[in-house]
Amino acid sequence: MRPPSLTLSLAPAGLLASVASAFIGPVAHAQTTQGTLEPVEVRAARSTDAQAAETLEQARQDLARRAGATAVVDAASFTDRRAATAVDALSFAPGVLAQTRHGQDARLSIRGSGIQRGFLMRGIWLYQDGIPLNHTDGSADFQSVDPLATQYVEVWRGANALEYGANGLGGAVNFVSPTGLTAPTAALRVQGGSFGQRQAHANLAARSSVVDGFLSVSRSEQDGWRQQSGYRANRVSGNVGVLLSDSLELRGFVSYVDSSMQMPGSLTRAAFDADPRQAAPNNVALKATNDFTQTRGALRLTWQPNADVRWTTSLYGADRDRFHAMTMGILQQGMRDSGLDSRLTAEFGTATLTRRLVAGVSFARLSGDEWRYTNVAGSAGAPTGRTQLKARQNTAYAEYTHGLTERWAVQAGVQAVQARRDLGNLMAPAASYDARFSGTSPKLGVLYTPSAQSQWFANVSGSYEAPPFGELVYSPTQPLARAQGATTVELGWRGRTDHWNWDVALYRSRVRRELLSLTDATGAALGTVNAGRTIHQGLELAANGKLAAHWALRAQYLYNNFRFDNDPVYGKRRLAGIPPHLLRAELQWQPTPAIAVVPGVEWQPSRTWVDHANTVAAKGFAVLNLTLKGDLGAGWSWFVDARNLTNRRYAATTAVQANARGMDGAYYFPGDARAVYVGLNWRTR
Repeated sequence: MRPPSLTLSLAPAGLLASVASAFIGPVAHAQTTQGTLEPVEVRAARSTDAQAAETLEQARQDLARRAGATAVVDAASFTDRRAATAVDALSFAPGVLAQTRHGQDARLSIRGSGIQRGFLMRGIWLYQDGIPLNHTDGSADFQSVDPLATQYVEVWRGANALEYGANGLGGAVNFVSPTGLTAPTAALRVQGGSFGQRQAHANLAARSSVVDGFLSVSRSEQDGWRQQSGYRANRVSGNVGVLLSDSLELRGFVSYVDSSMQMPGSLTRAAFDADPRQAAPNNVALKATNDFTQTRGALRLTWQPNADVRWTTSLYGADRDRFHAMTMGILQQGMRDSGLDSRLTAEFGTATLTRRLVAGVSFARLSGDEWRYTNVAGSAGAPTGRTQLKARQNTAYAEYTHGLTERWAVQAGVQAVQARRDLGNLMAPAASYDARFSGTSPKLGVLYTPSAQSQWFANVSGSYEAPPFGELVYSPTQPLARAQGATTVELGWRGRTDHWNWDVALYRSRVRRELLSLTDATGAALGTVNAGRTIHQGLELAANGKLAAHWALRAQYLYNNFRFDNDPVYGKRRLAGIPPHLLRAELQWQPTPAIAVVPGVEWQPSRTWVDHANTVAAKGFAVLNLTLKGDLGAGWSWFVDARNLTNRRYAATTAVQANARGMDGAYYFPGDARAVYVGLNWRTR
């Protein structure tokens, strides 16, 4: 039985459908790829496994419509081993550089985004179910992400994230949650391993013909290999969907995160060589931590009158509190983010000639308070600062795809951004500021589909990135940083056959006013300023598939060539912090479903510069891993995940400096020693 119609809701919907039909002409259902809201009879009859597979395939088809670099990562590719951090989830995502600093803290970068950040993240917009996880000013926390409460991950590299209105150099990453339609009725997972790692996770799901719901609960903790590197995270998330009619769905999302993370700090090379397990001395004495709680809620209304028109509107709010004990003091924050996003997607034309319009607006607001104190053995001492923060970010965007022939299509898009960063310094009013930014980023691309198995794409696109509060620092001798912009040229090839998937992209970005911590010609530190022109260029390569019966290969390779462009101080030196080469590869042998043997390697064959002046570098390394896993039947599966088998001593990543003058310093984050993790999964069938 269908639910009663809602006259007040559906009358405007019918009017909008008439207007849309008049504007775009008759719809062509045969060429639809974006999916539909299913009638309740169909919804009730389909199994959750079938629905999950169709949802994943639909996401792949949708992203394949982009004349740019995109990818979909199935959660099954990372939940069959240790899956405790964002790095675990994104290690093999095409074009993504994911490196662990310690515990759950990571460096996440796409095409050199946020290259200097030693804390939080900038230049990539994180989403959950299409709703922003970032603060309004663009910064983001890794603790917000629970890999085990994810069905799949969508990745847009560079300016290809226009469809969500994302405007950073790196693009966007969207973690899509299971629902009551796609998740098993119950699932359990327990995991334990080296350095006191313990993790437990449970999913529950239910559905009827009209209502469905999903709940995820997890706890993850680890004592840490290094001194002062333990973490603990409790996460609860869920969503409930109500099918108001065959064309209207309302879905609500809630989540709560309580995370505590110790900070061991970076080591000098001498300390690293003597004992990489030690923490920086002051980090221990001052009990450095980054404790974080987040409560988040969202409502998403989807109206889809037919297979070719979809209008999605989301409202969200998040409350975040942080206690961050550092060696230079204690930072306490109370941040409140809220926003609205509304996006229309319409397909029209013929079954063979694509016509697609995506248009949307988003409005985001942040208000927050910061308190700073001296650090007295991890407790707040005398107050040293008090600020009030307000941020706004308004974005309007549109993109039109026009099929020239059955094989050729062009895409044209534009994005306009208005941003505001308002900091009121209550203890030093002269250091207050109210900075405003506005910019427009165009895009023009072409998509060639020679066959159902492969696509070629090329585009030229702009990006525009207003700086977050962490890189807008008042200085009496330097102006406030301006927005960072870039123009990117990209060429790529992707495809799927019955046995192989591949993704190749070449890009070159000319970055204007890149946000970097630099020195002047005398060596004096300038803090975060806008650099002159820089160039980010490289190759992104990913492939996976079957080699022969029982044999499969998965690999990701990144070539990163990031340089200054005739800078008066740094010339054409390489930008620091990102390795020039990174290869991750796994070879799987699976003679039966009960067991698979998966040796793997993470290889950085060349050194990574620590400073932009290119005077100090971290050595390259190769880490060997081995995963054993299998399906026991009746919903049970198991894994043993062994990492760094040779117990290699290496720096997983480094802090970024302007000019180290060839001298040793606390720049190195040691990678974990040999570790073994064991897990057991169960789910209803």
